[in-house]
Amino acid sequence: MPDDTHRPATSPTELRLQGLKRAQSLGDEAASWGFDWPSVDGALAKVEEEIAEVRAELAAPTPAPERLRAELGDLLFAVVNVARHLNIDAQAALDEASDTFSHRIASVREQAARAGHLPEDLSLDELEALWQNAKAAAGLDSPNSSDL
Repeated sequence: MPDDTHRPATSPTELRLQGLKRAQSLGDEAASWGFDWPSVDGALAKVEEEIAEVRAELAAPTPAPERLRAELGDLLFAVVNVARHLNIDAQAALDEASDTFSHRIASVREQAARAGHLPEDLSLDELEALWQNAKAAAGLDSPNSSDL
């Protein structure tokens, strides 16, 4: 029998997929010590700060990929903290947004095919029009709907 004593409990792929849940858990742990913003406003301010840092790195004469990766990681972590403050499971929210995006992209592809086109042959304006059709068909064309 193979020796499983040193086999990791999860694969590297599983660990990567757990990033949002890990970030939320780390935020929960820090919050349990009192190391947290008193309200969601602090977490939102941190998101804005991290966006500014991403913009600053992009404005550099030669943006450094490793700095961009670090700043984007900080931004993602900050967004997870907003979700945590709102008692929203960040992974579930991202999964739902990904499903919505997937359905809309499929609709865009289908609309293009019905018109005899491939999506990659359409202009951005044409794709945007199909996207808006997909949103409207899903009943999500209100001003407050997500732009995903």
